[in-house]
Amino acid sequence: MANVMSVRPTNDQIYKEYVAKIRNYFRARMANGWDADDLTNTVFIKAFSKREQYNGKYPFGAWLFAIARNTLIDYRRKQREFPAETEWFHSFQVDERQLPEELVVKEEIHELMWKYVGKLNEAQSQVIRLRYQEEKSMNQIAQELGKSEAAVKIIHYRAIQILRQRLYKRASS
Repeated sequence: MANVMSVRPTNDQIYKEYVAKIRNYFRARMANGWDADDLTNTVFIKAFSKREQYNGKYPFGAWLFAIARNTLIDYRRKQREFPAETEWFHSFQVDERQLPEELVVKEEIHELMWKYVGKLNEAQSQVIRLRYQEEKSMNQIAQELGKSEAAVKIIHYRAIQILRQRLYKRASS
């Protein structure tokens, strides 16, 4: 296939020529092969559905790799939606498989943490409750509160920092 498409190849021909290249692009940039395969498929779905937007001015492969690059950027942005604080917050969730003593301690910490959530300012408390009780994404919370997603992430981050300080202060006293 020529670099600049003069004769329009079929989707099958495009897939056969580029699938390994696109998959290798993702695998070189990601630890998880399953995610790399999923993103590879996503690229071809996007490319085939928007094929009429390709203007032939540049090589088709360049256009396809631009789609791949943008798909990777979108994927990484979504991954950042769940910051490390989420893991910290969920570490206090009660897990029925734990020993009875661990369950009691975690349950007490869990109750104390929600008590501290109630003492946060209104915006922080709302964000934490929507995030962890209703399990909403940052984007959904932003829409519900009429704020930007960036603002919600900042509120979330600050709330988690306050909760962390209060719990550690309590544990050290």
